[in-house]
Amino acid sequence: MKPEPSRRQFLLGLGRAVGATALGVVTVRVLKGGNPNADFIQPPHRYGWQINSEKCTFCNRCATACVRLPSAVKAVNDQKKCSNCVACYGHLCDLKTPSRLIATTDKLVCPLNALKRTHLFGGMDGAYLYTIDADLCNGCGRCALQCNVHGNKSLFLVIRPDLCLGCNECAIAQACPSKAVERVPLYPTKEFRGVGLPEQTS
Repeated sequence: MKPEPSRRQFLLGLGRAVGATALGVVTVRVLKGGNPNADFIQPPHRYGWQINSEKCTFCNRCATACVRLPSAVKAVNDQKKCSNCVACYGHLCDLKTPSRLIATTDKLVCPLNALKRTHLFGGMDGAYLYTIDADLCNGCGRCALQCNVHGNKSLFLVIRPDLCLGCNECAIAQACPSKAVERVPLYPTKEFRGVGLPEQTS
């Protein structure tokens, strides 16, 4: 005569049976595939963070507060507004530097030399293109500060969507003294500085 199973043995056997049944159900559903008529509730919008350029004071918090290192914030130069000057407020500390010495001077606004100056046309005193090397930029905003105070405000800061982790609570937004970082739906934009608009359907 076989001895009756103990309580522990009974519970172990029951647990194994339940586990095997659940695994079998999952396996069958995977092999059969999903139901093409199933209803899925999608969120109406994806959200991200952006910097309101009208509120931004270029305080350097974007470079230090972001959970990413380097920051997901980068400077951008709006080429539609840039004057392509020989000497740029966002590039040079001393705008009285002679044209022939600008290319070799180390007295630059950006401590990381992320703002690049490229000759376009017109000789040494002609037009120059100013672009940001995103791999070097840490989002400190020094170039944008000088451009916005003294220049035509073509330089500004953005939170790169491809770099932003999309945190529910943005560390930069919490640290920003001017409340310039805002949570917004991710829509296509018509203009570089424009307001995000929903896609137009025909």
